[in-house]
Amino acid sequence: MKNLFSLLFMCFLSLAVLTTTAQDDKKGTKSGSKGKVKTEKADKKEKADKKEKASDKKEKASNKKEKADKKEKASDKKEKADKKEKASDKKEKADKKEKASDKKEKASDKKEKASDKKEKASDMKEKAAEKKEKAADKKEKAADKKEKAAEKVDKKEKKAADKDNTIKPAPKPKNDESKEADASTKKKVAGPDKQIGKDEKGRAIFEGPRGGQYYINSNGNKTYLRAENKL
Repeated sequence: MKNLFSLLFMCFLSLAVLTTTAQDDKKGTKSGSKGKVKTEKADKKEKADKKEKASDKKEKASNKKEKADKKEKASDKKEKADKKEKASDKKEKADKKEKASDKKEKASDKKEKASDKKEKASDMKEKAAEKKEKAADKKEKAADKKEKAAEKVDKKEKKAADKDNTIKPAPKPKNDESKEADASTKKKVAGPDKQIGKDEKGRAIFEGPRGGQYYINSNGNKTYLRAENKL
């Protein structure tokens, strides 16, 4: 019986202890819950403040970046404008240089054309001089040929005169109307022979080295006079 009573007392005591502990735990839990709620609110507020500060900081950084971008764009725009201006200046200088080159080339072409013209005129003048010289040579050759022919005739006549030991004039028609040569031809054909007078027709009469008398006809040949017609 005593043991039973002791067992019941121990059970009751254990139950009381458990009840007290449970109540204390409940009170502590309530108190802890209130503190926890308070801490959570503070944490939320702190987080909200941090988030707001971070947002402000981010916004400021964004504004700063935007300003930097604007500044960079303005700098790029200015740089492009400078490049464009430099390119325009470069092009203008190149155009001026090209115009100067064209002007110089035109002047060179003009000078070259003038030189060609002068050269052509010189060639033309030279050709004319050569042509004139050739004509003079041709005329001189013709005169030499004529003179040689006259000399040949003189030699033939002299040879015949030496053979007969007399000067036989060339046969002539009774009415000799032959005209005499011009002064230069007479001088050239007569050579050292002396003019001794003129006949009734006004022709100059020359005397040869052997006493023969002659005049020079229009063909440039010596025409000897008959003995009865001598001066």
